[in-house]
Amino acid sequence: MPAVMKHLLLPFFFFCLPTDARVQQTAQWPWFCEIRLDTTPSGANVSGDVSNYPLAVQLSANIFDFSKARANGADIRFSTTPGGPFLPHSIEWWDPVNKKALVWVKVPLIKGNTVQQVIYMHWGNENAQAEDHSTEVFPVQEGFTGVWHLNEPGNTLPDGYKDATANAAHATGVNMRPVCTVDGPLGKAQQFHYEDAQWIKIDNEKRKLFDLTNQLTFSIWAIADSYSNKGDENKRVLPGYETMFAKGDNSWRLQKFGIRNWHQPEAELIEICVERLSPRGDLCVVGRTDMKTQQWYHITGVHDYPYVKLYVNGVLDKTEKFDTEWKTDDHPVGIGNQSQFPEKGGRNWDGVLDEARVIGQAKDEHWIKLDYESQRPGSRLLWFGKTQQRK
Repeated sequence: MPAVMKHLLLPFFFFCLPTDARVQQTAQWPWFCEIRLDTTPSGANVSGDVSNYPLAVQLSANIFDFSKARANGADIRFSTTPGGPFLPHSIEWWDPVNKKALVWVKVPLIKGNTVQQVIYMHWGNENAQAEDHSTEVFPVQEGFTGVWHLNEPGNTLPDGYKDATANAAHATGVNMRPVCTVDGPLGKAQQFHYEDAQWIKIDNEKRKLFDLTNQLTFSIWAIADSYSNKGDENKRVLPGYETMFAKGDNSWRLQKFGIRNWHQPEAELIEICVERLSPRGDLCVVGRTDMKTQQWYHITGVHDYPYVKLYVNGVLDKTEKFDTEWKTDDHPVGIGNQSQFPEKGGRNWDGVLDEARVIGQAKDEHWIKLDYESQRPGSRLLWFGKTQQRK
């Protein structure tokens, strides 16, 4: 699917609606279509079921007639049956001029290895009110601790990068600028320039939400423009370490590990780590994938005590067993830099990052595979049927 723009500020009055507000009559929505989910090997190739999944639905002119919907997408709805009720959804971006949109939809169950599952999209109700249910799409009750779509214009405003969960663990840009907003796999993403030491941090009391160790899933989309960290002996900065997503240097973290010629065969390898309580030290998994520049990767770390697992593009890359007590630290969460020693510099990312997530559960291989396959450019999961008019 094509990359699309995202981010739409929607009114929040709907939080006052009764809990059955989504039980509405689809008869008031004149247009609908079927969206078939293909999890067979010829589609997304997800072999197992996935429950309570936030599904990315990307729309473009070749699959959706924007002229038949309201200008801000207020009338868009989804359901698992033709007559409803409607599923929770959240519009990130609705751009009728360029005919692109991104909507997250909470699907109760996505079945593995089938082409028989269908959901329905409805639109065209001129009286429909805008709704946004991001806290239901990414519910804290199901482990979502922080979700940053990174779709905002680049900024350094306090809490300028919004968390989509009810935790409201909003992030603040460091040296970020409006030109940092670029296209990503899921609409807009953030460009980080190494020489400008740009990064995004989740600080203040909210950072304690991420003191997670034994059960944890964290993920991000990343592309490197270059690997620019040449090291600095005076600052005791080792070369080749560039951070994508981390909570300090003594907790969970995801980074590029070392310089290319450290490895045989030579490669830019990915590293995820946890910290050992006693004796204190790093417990790291160094993957096998050569993370080449100018190429997108979806990277997921899973802590499922005593195992630490690294997934790259939906596939298990490396697992290690660390049968000792793990710890965390009190440092901010960093996107594009490791926050424990930011004054040293050196570990900043040079490239683009998108869709950073932290979940306080150990997600399985089916969830992680579906994340990659449903979000990646050229996804083969969703197949849109013909637009139909309700009679």
